[in-house]
Amino acid sequence: MANESNAGLVLLNARVLTPESGRGPGFCYAQAAAVTGDSITAVGSDFEISALAKAGARSIDCAGMTLVPGIVDSHCHLLALAASLQGLDCSPPSISSIPQLGQVLQQRTGGTPAGDWVRGFGYDDGSLSENRHPTRWDLDPASPNHPVRLDHRSGHASVLNSLGLALAGINRDTPDPADGVIERDPATGEPTGLLLEMAGLLRQRLGSTRNATEFQRSVESLNTKLLSCGITSVQDAGPSNGIERWQTFSRLKEQWSLASRVTMMAGASHLSEFQSSGMSWGSGDDSLRLGHAKIMLTFTTGAMAPSIEELRESVSKARAAGFPVAIHAVEQEAVAAAARVIEAEINSQPSGVPRDRIEHCSECPPELVDMVRRSGASVVTQPGLVYWHGDEYNTRVDQEMLPHLYPIGALDRAGIPLAFGSDAPVISPDPWAGIYGAVARRTRPGANMSSRESSGQASGQTISTQDALRMYTEAGARSEGTGGKKGTIQAGKLADLVLLDKNPFEVETPELANIRPVLTIVGGQVVWEG
Repeated sequence: MANESNAGLVLLNARVLTPESGRGPGFCYAQAAAVTGDSITAVGSDFEISALAKAGARSIDCAGMTLVPGIVDSHCHLLALAASLQGLDCSPPSISSIPQLGQVLQQRTGGTPAGDWVRGFGYDDGSLSENRHPTRWDLDPASPNHPVRLDHRSGHASVLNSLGLALAGINRDTPDPADGVIERDPATGEPTGLLLEMAGLLRQRLGSTRNATEFQRSVESLNTKLLSCGITSVQDAGPSNGIERWQTFSRLKEQWSLASRVTMMAGASHLSEFQSSGMSWGSGDDSLRLGHAKIMLTFTTGAMAPSIEELRESVSKARAAGFPVAIHAVEQEAVAAAARVIEAEINSQPSGVPRDRIEHCSECPPELVDMVRRSGASVVTQPGLVYWHGDEYNTRVDQEMLPHLYPIGALDRAGIPLAFGSDAPVISPDPWAGIYGAVARRTRPGANMSSRESSGQASGQTISTQDALRMYTEAGARSEGTGGKKGTIQAGKLADLVLLDKNPFEVETPELANIRPVLTIVGGQVVWEG
């Protein structure tokens, strides 16, 4: 332990979760921690840490509460989350029918200047009484003077009204993009307003649909939301992230609008932009850095896109540009394709970069678990979906697949490196809902996420609280290649810390979802207090 009395911040009377304070693997408790500048100086007893405080240092009495490493959300969509926090809430159970959707849309347009966009988020066709997506003709009566875009809760579909379609230049003569679908009325060929996998194209055609004031307000809401969840680092997984998005994040960092550290994935089709700017994986600094190359692998059009040959080519190009890859794979066919290609390219991975990743790995029966293990890839998945969407999965997912949907226990037992993210705004970024989902495999109302779990066939898909927290901290940092700098409370690591109102190792399992931060620290600075 350092002897110099130069710590500018000391946290005393805490239960500090640190691998340094005891024997053996896993978490142990210290009593206090010292911070100098942006880094942790030492952990130890109150007496030891108090002696390290310099004159005028800030001393925080933690009142016996638990201090944990800052949360790392390893898969999120930051600007979409920001927009959703200021947008129209269309999610269930608040919206249960298309007429009700029209009513709230009409209320919002009534207070919005004519011609301005109205954005809505979180609608779910399966939760609407009509059991279908709304169409432009459903939205038009409530919004004759405003372009409207409603995003599905999956993040993979949007519905535009007629004015929105016109501004986007989409009509009956517009061809489907290579990887997307414009739904059309079978009788007339006119677009219905439903667009699948077209978020990138809409951004290209429309640019920002918010003015500067609205954008700043949404970022302020984003900053507060992340910090109030204890999220000190986040990985933005946008598949169309290019140099322009990087510049946007750079401005937000320069303006101190976004306190959480950001690792921005690079869209695989935008790698040349970064190369032209002399950038590759790891470019940037501790506040904003460039991450994996993101590749989407979907079945939106009915066939896998990109094809297996195109996927191999994308991975090879990323390798040549110095990037590891992060492949979006939900369906079991996509998971298998991602694992095969990553395994085939395993010897060509650039040196000094973290493992390739499979994002989501949602449908993964036992034979696929072994394929993923052989590929050497890590998996970044979303246990919060168990909590928020598990009841829907119980009724909609094939019963043979259900025990193998988000099979966190099986992936962990196979020795596959795991990290957790939220995929927000698909669900809330709240990590404690995710931790509860991973530990209990239960939904928000408390149901088992599997009709077969009572027979024991799915009970093996849970993990311990200790492992779940590790996958939201230390493992999250490793997944982006920053494990040497953050993710644990140890001397020399960045001082990204969260003080919790309850000890996650002492509450009943259902209470895990209700844990809340009371203090969030990024780089030694207290950036949020509850």
